[in-house]
Amino acid sequence: MLPPIRSLLFAPANEPRKVAKLAGTGADAVVLDLEDAVAKEHKVAARAMARDALATITGPVRCIRVNAWDTGLTPGDVAAIASPDLDVIVLPKVESPRDLARLDAVIAAAMPGVAGPCVLALIETCAGILAAAEIARASPRLAGLVFGAGDLGKDLALPTLRGDISGALAWGRAKLVYDARAAGLPGPIDGPCLMVRDQVAMEAEARAAAALGHRGKVCIHPDQVAVANRVFSPDPGEVAFARRVIAAFAAAEGAGSASITVDGVFVDYPIVEKAEAIVRLAERAG
Repeated sequence: MLPPIRSLLFAPANEPRKVAKLAGTGADAVVLDLEDAVAKEHKVAARAMARDALATITGPVRCIRVNAWDTGLTPGDVAAIASPDLDVIVLPKVESPRDLARLDAVIAAAMPGVAGPCVLALIETCAGILAAAEIARASPRLAGLVFGAGDLGKDLALPTLRGDISGALAWGRAKLVYDARAAGLPGPIDGPCLMVRDQVAMEAEARAAAALGHRGKVCIHPDQVAVANRVFSPDPGEVAFARRVIAAFAAAEGAGSASITVDGVFVDYPIVEKAEAIVRLAERAG
């Protein structure tokens, strides 16, 4: 089971200067990218660089994003990066349960006799969004879903590079939350804010995703990490209130009551269970 991932920071696997900075960014998880961030002619060479870099990263969850199935590079990527230091494989452009089943088989062949890494599935096409409920149940390795806003915007054929496309993405962004939770997965990780120097835009996107039920955000620049960690951590006031709810309910339950009010909020078993979940999340996130 992975710890909560509030920030998922990507860096090109073939750029040592950027990779060297990953562990010190405060990101919950870091991704050495073999896909979009690496030029086609350098993808094969980047495999060994990604594998070797894993052992140099301590602290965050260590991930590698392999190339999508339609490139023909996925099996070679997995074979080359197989390592006990690898925590997660990020698979892009997942569109059906078969995509994860194929990955399971490749991982098992590359790492026989060991549990091997978890998987995060990038859902970034219209087909993937429509099949997300089935994808979310497709593999015991699957640890979560990631919303690929950039590629989905391309798949929707929206005629803008800089305009606001949040309305067009809203249904898919929300659907992914329900599909993940119905399958017992944590809330998804939202896609990146492309305005890498705009902290206001980053926070606005993160808060909008959090309000829908996303539990973290992809980061494409180290400056975005602190914002993601703050937005997707439980609010200290909510944690303090949750603790009061738990204590008050325990006292009431001992006296035979299972419905009370705390600070004007009605509390019964479902509410106290939510309060307990908030406290657990706060403790796991530190």
